Amino acid sequence: MNELELELGYRKRANRAVLLCMVIFCISRIIAEVLAEGSQFQDVVKIMAGACIAMLGVLLLQKANLKSAPFIIPFLMYIVYLISSYAIDSYKYFYSVYLIALIIGATYFSIKNYLIFISVTQAMNLLLSIFILDGHPSINGSVWMHFALILIGSLMLFVVLYYAVNKSNEIDRAFASFGALMKVTPNVLILIDEDNKIKYLSKSVCRVLDVKETGDFIGRDFLKLFNEESVQELLKDIAKKRSFYENYQKITINGQVKTFDLFADKLSDEIKDGMFFMLNDVSEIIRLKEMAEQDSLMDSLIQIPNRRAFDRQISQEWNYALRDKVNLSFLMIDIDYFKNYNDTYGHRQGDELLKVAGKTFKSSLKRSTDFIARIGGEEFGVLLHATNSYQANVTAERIRKAIENEIILTANGEKTRFTVSVGVASVIPSMGMESSYLIEEADKALYNAKQNGRNRVWVTDLA
Repeated sequence: MNELELELGYRKRANRAVLLCMVIFCISRIIAEVLAEGSQFQDVVKIMAGACIAMLGVLLLQKANLKSAPFIIPFLMYIVYLISSYAIDSYKYFYSVYLIALIIGATYFSIKNYLIFISVTQAMNLLLSIFILDGHPSINGSVWMHFALILIGSLMLFVVLYYAVNKSNEIDRAFASFGALMKVTPNVLILIDEDNKIKYLSKSVCRVLDVKETGDFIGRDFLKLFNEESVQELLKDIAKKRSFYENYQKITINGQVKTFDLFADKLSDEIKDGMFFMLNDVSEIIRLKEMAEQDSLMDSLIQIPNRRAFDRQISQEWNYALRDKVNLSFLMIDIDYFKNYNDTYGHRQGDELLKVAGKTFKSSLKRSTDFIARIGGEEFGVLLHATNSYQANVTAERIRKAIENEIILTANGEKTRFTVSVGVASVIPSMGMESSYLIEEADKALYNAKQNGRNRVWVTDLA
């Protein structure tokens, strides 16, 4: 449902209100004439004929849907009843006809047109009072008093209607802004009534929820927007709670998992009132965030996890080993004489050595749970879950030998080699023990490996 449809709906209701007012007044006017003392049959017929002509004219104008209809309808009603009343000497009913015409006019008019209508009809009233009705036998009392009463009544009605129309215009402007928002917002907005039937949908529903036409769902249960039962159950539960907010809510849309910020709340404090839902699709933001986070955890040169990723991983592995009561082994690896290599061949060649080392370390690890990271300049760390000191020593020796067999060519074609020293520590974590203890013991083991000639593995079994 768009603004045009809403406007047409409003216009239909206004037209029905106009006809209802006319019918009620015509019937009342005819009954009053029938019951009036000295009433004659031809006078009643005149009233009925005038009423039929007026209503027929209103119906024709409404059906033609003329832009001038808001002015013509009440004005013709005013003229017809004015003539009818005057023709049968019953001007005593005139002021009530005029006030009804004003009310009907206010249904259609803007304030500007309404003021024009008051000005024109009051000028006619004034001329009628001065030149025609003065001394008329059906009018008792002062014509000027009669005119003053009509004018005061009209102005009082104007004040009330001015306030009402202004408020109506404010609502119209607010609704127009709301309609514009519903068209352009990237968020999915769903308004439902107290029976969970859809009252309004934003255009973004088509794109985000893969809906072809929003109008097909107006008046239907809002759960029909979603195909997956799990999503329907989630939203059904939220509708019962009548208030909900959750960041990064995973929702399956047509088989594809998307991430939403999901917000729902009631339209007012009345229990019988409906609710609105807002779903902000943040799937792409989450994807980019995860990519950025992944990049922040990777060493840009060697393309393996960095120290930040290592600190996160060892905390996680430590908790797993503590829970499962199994060994956690840590290999601290240092490239021997790396500073001398850099000084001899240059930093670019040193970077090439680090790349080869990282690639070799990764290829030497056999399990998907084994974790390698660069924790310093030329220092690397390997975490081995559920691995005792003997198994860790085997892995460390495999790494050392693989490095020993690597050959790196310089820019001049010279063949170079390098070695590593490895400190190994293995422990079964217990309450009160920190993961830093494992790192410190592996560092001590690495120091012993260096002190005893380098290119070797030194194992410390803490279990």
